[in-house]
Amino acid sequence: MAEECTDDRIPQEQAAEILDSVIRFRKNYDQFEKPDDVNALVRLFPSVQLSEGYILDYEQVQEGEVVTRIRPFARKKDGEEGEPLLLDFLSPDMEGLTDQDVETLYQFLIYEKTPRGLFEYALFVLELWSTRASWHEAEWLASTPVFTQQHFEEVVGQARKVEQLKLPGWYGPEAEVLDEGGKVRFLVHTPMGWERIYYLDITIAADGRVDQQAGQIVADLGQGEIF
Repeated sequence: MAEECTDDRIPQEQAAEILDSVIRFRKNYDQFEKPDDVNALVRLFPSVQLSEGYILDYEQVQEGEVVTRIRPFARKKDGEEGEPLLLDFLSPDMEGLTDQDVETLYQFLIYEKTPRGLFEYALFVLELWSTRASWHEAEWLASTPVFTQQHFEEVVGQARKVEQLKLPGWYGPEAEVLDEGGKVRFLVHTPMGWERIYYLDITIAADGRVDQQAGQIVADLGQGEIF
């Protein structure tokens, strides 16, 4: 039976298929050279593309031999890499939210102005900024979006304890297209520190910036793993 959904609801199985491909990508970073990895990532999102003639690239922040995070940007496909850009490396809380990111990255990203397009764009940007981040600085990579009722029930069923359980009326992502930008909301399970399932509320600005905020908790699963 076909899945029933409204205009702002993303079909659960479609979202789950994208998530499966993203998780496979996470596990195979080592198969890619820079910047093939981030360009392979964007191809996982059919509703997202770069301006014609551009590809993604990034600079790395390292501590010893460990890449703690990256600073992505777009550049011309057939141009030489040249000298590194003078990118500001701010605290992780500010990454992706500066005017510089709009000038060097977001203005070159194009997404369909549909609920699915908003959802794919939001998830892509979160994954892009987390690419190759070290484990201890990447709570997002330790977390997993929850897009189906089956996945939700599996997580809750495997938990050592469950408190404050509030069953969602809809388990898939939701998106609202606004005149400028839009909003996306979906469930996330994090096993780190305080294990829980919560809504991640995402705002996409007119200039492409993506801001995220942890929202309502639907399942308190107690003490989780330690970073």
